[in-house]
Formats: sequence, structure tokens, C-alpha cells
Amino acid sequence: MPMQRSMRWLLVAAVAPALLMLGLARLGGANDGASHAAPAVPDNGVVAYYFHTTLRCSTCRKLEALSKEAISSGFAKELGSGRLAFQVVNVETPGTKHFVKDFQLVTKSLVLVEYKNGKVVRWKNLPKIWQLVRDRDAFIRYVQDNARVFLGEA
Repeated sequence: MPMQRSMRWLLVAAVAPALLMLGLARLGGANDGASHAAPAVPDNGVVAYYFHTTLRCSTCRKLEALSKEAISSGFAKELGSGRLAFQVVNVETPGTKHFVKDFQLVTKSLVLVEYKNGKVVRWKNLPKIWQLVRDRDAFIRYVQDNARVFLGEA
């Protein structure tokens, strides 16, 4: 009996912190430093959105970091002129949930979106980021190639 009681306490001690963090995150109590304001929509231009949820694993954070690196390292001129922007959006915060439906999101995603007169005219999800997350060079090449084509058509 004492062994079973010890095992129960060990299980409670191991699981309780995870459940507490999960509950806080769902209530909005866990803040990972991301802004909770709805993202600004440009009148004209392209936005590379990295969409995520409140709970994020290390792979999800790496997807964001590599996406940001690919856009910032390959498009300094476009970023500077406002023709291109990079935004990170938590789709579980107020004012952002519509993105899930708008861009048919099923998981964390990098989506290129073109705006004209403040309205979405076209968009493209880059699903291969998940396959390439462990190959930095291929990931960056994939994102930059797609963004170049997308911007060329804008």
C-alpha cells in the first residue's frame, strides 16, 4: 500500500504542473511575448503571415523563426518599401479567429496574402514548411522561391 500511495503522489507531482500550464494558456494567462492585438491589414501589398495557436511546441517555434529568417534575409528591399510585411498571428486571440476560415488553416502555417484596397485578392499556403523544418537551407529556399513568385505576380 505505501508503494501505491507514493506512486500516486509522484504521478500527481509530475502531471499537475503541466495541467496548470495548460489551463493558464487556455485562459490567456500564459504569455509567450506575442502581441494579442489583431494584425494590421495593409491597403496594398503582400503579407507573409505565420499563424500559430497559444500552445506551441519547439517545432512550431522553429517554423516561425525560419519563416521570419527567410523573409527578412531575402526581401529587405520589399520589407523596407512596405510591399511585403511579415506578421506572426495567434489565431486563438480576439479578432484573429477569422483567419482559420479565411485561409483554411488546419495547423500552424505560413501563408502569403496579397491585398488590394484593403481586401484579400489571393493567398497561398506554404505547407511544405513542415517537411523542411529540419533542413534550414531547403526551408529558406522554399519560402523565398514561393515568395518571389508570389510577389512577381502581385
